[in-house]
Amino acid sequence: MSTAAEQFKKAIEVTRPQMNKLGQIEVDYNKPIDKDAPPVIQSIPLEHAYSEAALTLSLDGLKQTEALGNKYIFWHPFSGILIAVVASVYFHKNRLEILPRVKEESLWGYLFKNGMKNRETLGAGLMYMFIIGTIIFKFLALINEDYFRGKIQKINDENGLSVFGFDVSKYILNDKYLSDKMILKNNVNIIVYRNTPIASIVLKTPTLDVEHEDDDLIEIEKRAFITSLSCRRVYLKSGILEDLVNWAKKRCLDLNDSIYEKTNKVSGQTVYANELIETLVFKTYSFEFGLEKLMKESGFTLKKLQKLDTKKRKLNVLLNAIGVREKVWEITVPTKE
Repeated sequence: MSTAAEQFKKAIEVTRPQMNKLGQIEVDYNKPIDKDAPPVIQSIPLEHAYSEAALTLSLDGLKQTEALGNKYIFWHPFSGILIAVVASVYFHKNRLEILPRVKEESLWGYLFKNGMKNRETLGAGLMYMFIIGTIIFKFLALINEDYFRGKIQKINDENGLSVFGFDVSKYILNDKYLSDKMILKNNVNIIVYRNTPIASIVLKTPTLDVEHEDDDLIEIEKRAFITSLSCRRVYLKSGILEDLVNWAKKRCLDLNDSIYEKTNKVSGQTVYANELIETLVFKTYSFEFGLEKLMKESGFTLKKLQKLDTKKRKLNVLLNAIGVREKVWEITVPTKE
């Protein structure tokens, strides 16, 4: 018969997250969270075991944004106006035969009588409108999908470099890779619940790599960027995103106090300019109404409203035509007097 201590050890083994051969926790976001895992929620930096999951969360955030874009396209007045134009043209060529209303006849009876009289014309017209509407939506949705899939593909191809500031695959293969770049590791905040990463934020701060100790210190931008903010859909209303944005603001303050207030220069490692972070920047899209509300409540100000780039993807001009925009939000990072 096993002792209480042995039973406790077995319980821990059961709830311990599964690891793959590379030492990464295995997470299937298509399955519900493990109910047997302890109901503990924790905030951690980019630990080696969670690096693959952090990249997956960032990509999942873009997929959610793509879905919001499709919803925006579906309900956009542009689609309704085109369908109304199609309907007016069709019924102009295929006029309805309107029967007179009999005295004491109810409104519903009158409409039903005329509907049955013109059922073939109405049926064909509605089918025509449905087909045209579906074609319009699918065409614009494919352009929207191509736009975001291009972003996802770029992040995958560079192994998260533009998001995390380093090649995540190198960190996955070597858990010592960030040992001399701790700022990059600590610029990521992951929320883990029941051994499963459910949300994350990535902060990109002013950094510069040098090869030699006597290299000149290059002046760099005094801005920090939130390059990724993601959360599993089921937890979006929990307030986690607000907590993560507040963490990013505090992180900028902490960096200003501990690093950017003095020159740091180490051979072969990351160099930090002797300049303070003055602004925290985050980009959203015009259809991300939830994030827009969060930005306003968090003290951010809308600084720029810009169209989507059409140089690489010419059809983005159609998304621009229906009002899709990138919104650049900024907040001033307070400094010590």
